[in-house]
Amino acid sequence: VLDDVYVIGDCSIVDGQPLPKTAQVASQQAAFLSKSLNGKNPDAKPFAFRNLGTMTYLGNWKALWQKDRADLTGRTAWVLWRTAYMTRSMSIKNKVMIPIYWCVSWLFGRDISRF
Repeated sequence: VLDDVYVIGDCSIVDGQPLPKTAQVASQQAAFLSKSLNGKNPDAKPFAFRNLGTMTYLGNWKALWQKDRADLTGRTAWVLWRTAYMTRSMSIKNKVMIPIYWCVSWLFGRDISRF
């Protein structure tokens, strides 16, 4: 361990153990590092990854959610997946447009063309 040397992302290892290569890890590391570098976390403990779970959309209004030893599948997991997706949208515009695109796609099918 070196003082004042920070590593985030896929090459980081905490307590000798590599972390999952996911956006969830990178996002938590970025928030931790930005606070540390900006002096807003002067007596911070070492980074600790907080697993919020893994979600996967399976199609046909079904999804899979896993956290620790709990699993959730089917339509309930799909609702949880959609809710989590909406709460992570950054701007008001996205929070309005995403459900609109979901409805358009549900009514007319996915548009896979690019103009």
